[in-house]
Amino acid sequence: MPSPWPRRSGSLVLRDATPGDVEQLLTYRNDPEVNRWMMRTSVDPEEFRRSWAAAPGSDTDHSCVAERDGVVVAMGFLEIVDDGLHEETPRGVEAVIGYIVDPRRAGQGVATDLARGLVAAAVDDLGLRRVKACCNRDNPASSRVLEKAGMRREEHGVEDSWHAEHGWVDGYGYAILAEEWRGEVGGLREIRDASAAVQPRRALPPAVAWETGERHTARLSLGDAAPDDVDQILRYRNRPEVGRWMLRARVEPEAFRRAWLEPGERDRSFVARLGDRVVGSCSIEVRDGSGQPGGPVQGCEAEIGYVLDPAFHGQGYGREIAAAGLDRCFRELRVRRVTAGLYADNVASARLLSGLGMRLEQYGVRDSWHPDHGWVDGAAYGLLAREWRA
Repeated sequence: MPSPWPRRSGSLVLRDATPGDVEQLLTYRNDPEVNRWMMRTSVDPEEFRRSWAAAPGSDTDHSCVAERDGVVVAMGFLEIVDDGLHEETPRGVEAVIGYIVDPRRAGQGVATDLARGLVAAAVDDLGLRRVKACCNRDNPASSRVLEKAGMRREEHGVEDSWHAEHGWVDGYGYAILAEEWRGEVGGLREIRDASAAVQPRRALPPAVAWETGERHTARLSLGDAAPDDVDQILRYRNRPEVGRWMLRARVEPEAFRRAWLEPGERDRSFVARLGDRVVGSCSIEVRDGSGQPGGPVQGCEAEIGYVLDPAFHGQGYGREIAAAGLDRCFRELRVRRVTAGLYADNVASARLLSGLGMRLEQYGVRDSWHPDHGWVDGAAYGLLAREWRA
């Protein structure tokens, strides 16, 4: 893919970096006043030099330097990323941008011109459909820059990022679609919260006694999947009314069986039975937290999801299964944070998660791919262990 540089943006010229530029960038990259709000507060100089040397020949890394009046005043980052969960997702269509400004140039509009130039390069030169950026919640200057660059705040992750000096901090996520940048849709699309009308958390089903091995809710018994359980799930898993709301609309039966019967060490999923009938299942994947290497992040988060046999819809079983999943994450697995993702139009699941106390933390406009419906809005919910205990 050809480089989008050089390009002019406001008062800046954005171009590929030379070795001399990189040495200049290193004079302030590890300055505490510069990287105070960066997740990776310091870099190894040699690694830094190697990454910049490789950028001009990369198909995905389009980092650049920003020059004003012949002087390098900032560095910009533009990386093409793939976030698809399955093979059908289009690849190489989205970018993440970022920037670091020479502290002597702070407050002079450099960051805003640079951010706008990065978005323009991603959309106009590279032909990407969506651009993202993130910043620390406690860094209002970066929030203002991204908003002035035309981006919409789509995410507020509560204590989702580890910072070497500040511990767990909140993160903001911003994004803009290509048609919004080009002015084809009359401005940024507003986001909505499908769970906004839901009342505060209702009383939960009786707790699951995971520690004793007696795994059950008021009506359901819970446990690892047996071959017959998986066969029962497969009878409804690929039905259109089930796959319509799943991030993976359809599954390949043999791969599905292997995943359930030979789970990985971080897969703590379970099935829920009513007598001998499998009512539904809950997927649990334990993950490392995001943040700087060396932080206390290993196995500290989990993502959950649930699937319910359509024959049992409207009877409260989905809520029992999801509540049991949260209970297992926090009581048995001792994770500090749980997330759940869904398509934003899945109002029933949005209300269920909100009713369990989970908070809407992300609403991504056309950020998720569905094999039958194309690009659709996605949402993500989050909950901390201390909030669950409360």
